[in-house]
Amino acid sequence: MSVDEKLLADIRANIGSTRRADLGEITALHIRRYALAIGEDDPLYTDPEYARSQGHADVVAPPNMLPSVIEWGVGHPEGELNRDGTTGEHLQGVDTSGVRTMGGGETMTFHRPVVAGCRVTQTTTLVDATMREGRSGPMIIVSYRNEYHDEHGTGLMTCDRTMLLR
Repeated sequence: MSVDEKLLADIRANIGSTRRADLGEITALHIRRYALAIGEDDPLYTDPEYARSQGHADVVAPPNMLPSVIEWGVGHPEGELNRDGTTGEHLQGVDTSGVRTMGGGETMTFHRPVVAGCRVTQTTTLVDATMREGRSGPMIIVSYRNEYHDEHGTGLMTCDRTMLLR
């Protein structure tokens, strides 16, 4: 498959579509592991007593944790992964086999801290798709909005993400 007007039309036909995922409970262990993985040693992310002294019920997730996790479930076997380590499910319902998918940047807006014990849902909306000519040929620029909410429907963060398809 190549990046062309047909692929752009297939993607654009899905603008406005949403999918919702229950990410489950964000545990103190998830938070501590993520903080360790990114080299973050702020006790707010690792020490429950310190977090409580700062007015939180438990440890708090580093601000970029939610959009940084690629797979919230058990994951896929290595043989099902693309070269970039993802499953290529960015565009559900659109065949992108043979198309290289790359991150094109993201903007995060933080609404409330994510505290251990919080149950999180993610709603992803396809916002836009355009095509332009790059140095190495045509590319499609796809824009998504990921919104994260707790179990009460309170907004935790919004992440506007751009993907590049070549």
